[in-house]
Amino acid sequence: MTDYRLVMGLLVQGYAYRQIEAMAGCSHRAIARARRVLDEEGFTTREQVDGLSLEDIDRLFADGRRSVVEEFVPVDIEKVVAARLGRNKPPLKVLWARYLETDAPAGARLYGYERFCQIVAEHVRVNDLTLPIAHVPAHTMQVDWAGTQMHLTDPITRETTRVSVFVASLPFSGMVFAYGCLDEKQPAWLDAHRRAFEYFGGVTQVIVPDNASTASNQISRTEKARDVNAAYAEFLEHYRTAAVPTRSYRPRDKGHVEAGVKVVTNWVIHYLEGRVFTSLDELNVAVAAQVDAINDRTPFRGEQRSRRDWFTEQENGELIALPARHWEPVIWRKAKVHRDWHIQLDTIKYSVPSRFAGLSVDVRMIGEQIDVLAGGEIIATHQQGSRRNGYVTDPEHAPVHAESVSGLWTRGYFLRQAAKVGPGTVAALTRLLDGKVIEAQGYRSCMNILDLGKRGSRVLLEQACKGLVDEDPHRQITYTAVKNRIAALRAGVDARPTVSGEMGIVTASPAGVRAPGHRDTSRAHLAGAGAFSLDALRSAGSQAGGGHDA
Repeated sequence: MTDYRLVMGLLVQGYAYRQIEAMAGCSHRAIARARRVLDEEGFTTREQVDGLSLEDIDRLFADGRRSVVEEFVPVDIEKVVAARLGRNKPPLKVLWARYLETDAPAGARLYGYERFCQIVAEHVRVNDLTLPIAHVPAHTMQVDWAGTQMHLTDPITRETTRVSVFVASLPFSGMVFAYGCLDEKQPAWLDAHRRAFEYFGGVTQVIVPDNASTASNQISRTEKARDVNAAYAEFLEHYRTAAVPTRSYRPRDKGHVEAGVKVVTNWVIHYLEGRVFTSLDELNVAVAAQVDAINDRTPFRGEQRSRRDWFTEQENGELIALPARHWEPVIWRKAKVHRDWHIQLDTIKYSVPSRFAGLSVDVRMIGEQIDVLAGGEIIATHQQGSRRNGYVTDPEHAPVHAESVSGLWTRGYFLRQAAKVGPGTVAALTRLLDGKVIEAQGYRSCMNILDLGKRGSRVLLEQACKGLVDEDPHRQITYTAVKNRIAALRAGVDARPTVSGEMGIVTASPAGVRAPGHRDTSRAHLAGAGAFSLDALRSAGSQAGGGHDA
């Protein structure tokens, strides 16, 4: 039965029809009917709606048939309220079952469970009493973190790691779910929701979290009201549900999950306290076994039925079906298209159409799928690469006439730059490019090899490339091979130059060894420019010859 008071209250607050359908659990037709009543009666504020009595609601939404008020057996509301006082209070479901045993006069009818809950809730609202919220099957799932944590123990160091326990509950049937997470951040929060949906086999119309930052943000500094944050809203939209965060300092808004947290704390966390877990998977297997035991335990709510029996019989069939593809986190990145028409994410390069070279693009990563967007349109789609420093290239992204495209790297460009170094470098880069199935995948290596000549010596680069090409005609040329060969050439030149006293010839001797009759110039830069004049050199030579004769 539709709660028209709730529907009208949401309408005057400006909620959309789709939101009201999820929050009130009613049809689009019922909402349209409530809108007509508001327009006809001129109601524009929440106070006007809240001031309506049950008789007013029945009158406004009468469908022309005989009034049904007199046909139903009245509820002894005072007896219901008295039963709900104290510690050992039965649930409304049990009180409704007792009401069904009332002796009814001939022709009188008994209220259904939903209408029974509405009558009790109306009495509570008018008299400002406190009673649990009346729950509808598959309407609400309440979620929270348990205050008590579990622990993982390292089998070698015996160090412990804290584990937070996520708890979800279905208020109508009482079903609970628990799962251990290494932290309480957004990814763990959303992943735990996904596991709860899969455990219950469906999704409720509304999710009720607390006002933590993983679920909601404060709308403004001056208002305490909170709104669902973007990441959480996107996740819930995938599962076709919505979230209604609790009000600040109002634990009764999610009282059922508070009770569920207490049950999980006692029968899962404390029950498993003496066991040692070395991995999160091992811990969650034990948690799942205890959760199943809780849901299968009887009696429950004063009857020889378990939580799972209530769920299977009255709630399971009402849940929203799970989507065909489970949710995966969405990560956005910025990237620039290089002159080889590839972008780089971490160490892996992905191709995009060559006309976008030099532009900045957006990258959307959903699980293993990578979409590249420019101007809001998808221009390339790839599966995540598995090889570090590898390439993921679509041949259709290559330019049609590579040699004539400006602003792009091409074979001709790199071979012209290599010719400035020498024929050995040209031969090395040619072999490198010929060894690639897709030529553009070798452009980065060519650029890095040519940079070795800029940072050091072009002579060494030419010698290294020529040596690699001549050494093995089938060897694949790589940047690392050229770099290592240049390092080896530099290491071989480890002798300092010396000048012969008699011949005036520059020679090389092993490091740390002085040839007899030679002038040591290892620290000549300390003597100044005068030490290298012609007279000084002749004088040093004659002194060396005279000393030898003596």
